[in-house]
Amino acid sequence: MERVQATGLAAEGTEVPSLAPFPAPPAVSGLERFEALVLTARSAPGQEGRDAVASLHAALASFPSTEAHAKLLLRLLDEGAFNDVRGDDGTPTREVAIETLLALGYPWALQIHPDELAWFREAAFLRRRNKWLLLLGIFGLGAIAEVFLLRLF
Repeated sequence: MERVQATGLAAEGTEVPSLAPFPAPPAVSGLERFEALVLTARSAPGQEGRDAVASLHAALASFPSTEAHAKLLLRLLDEGAFNDVRGDDGTPTREVAIETLLALGYPWALQIHPDELAWFREAAFLRRRNKWLLLLGIFGLGAIAEVFLLRLF
């Protein structure tokens, strides 16, 4: 058997890089992932941003009721991190976050800033009012069409 000698791999006296596996990346907690998701939802353009908002709404729907998670959500609300972020259906992420905190109950619901609660109540009222106005508009158009058709024939 003939021995083959490799050439050009490493000159004598130089260090050869280790072939050991790379060290594991540092573990990222669920809180850090959630904060990164909020940041992506706020700043990412296009489809990536829409996907991040959808993921954010899903994460808020299954939000754990731990002290650390509730404090994070309260801090993000106070910082305005959810302002101007909306889902594909137009639902404000701020509203979903407040609903989540209210669902967590005592003591976290008591720590929501009164201005946030006032905004939440107004948004819920406007949403209900808009549904009624849409329904009324549909019936009004139907009545106008009926009157027009009766005069036509």
